[in-house]
Amino acid sequence: MVRPVRSRCQGPGPCPSGVDRSPADHALRTETGRLAGLLPAARMVFWYERPGPDESGAREGLMNLDGVELPEDATVFLCGPLPLMREVRAQLLRAGVPAQRIRYEVFGPDLWLPGSAD
Repeated sequence: MVRPVRSRCQGPGPCPSGVDRSPADHALRTETGRLAGLLPAARMVFWYERPGPDESGAREGLMNLDGVELPEDATVFLCGPLPLMREVRAQLLRAGVPAQRIRYEVFGPDLWLPGSAD
């Protein structure tokens, strides 16, 4: 998702973020870092259950957006399992990001479709 963001990125504050069990388990971690380095004023924020010594700046535990500065006009792109995205989406809504500026790609069945049980 960082690749298409780079082509549309204007101004400061892109914030590629990720969450996983550990840096070693983080899919595409190296590529995300490389591509984020191409974004102007980008900063990366990662959450890991076990950050390890090589990720001294990573936050430990579940993704929690408290203290993460979001640009007022942020458009957010989420991908991952549905339970994770539900939680992060709820945090984004509470932080004032309008639902129409939260995009997602589900890793699994799309239970947000109209007519679904949830």
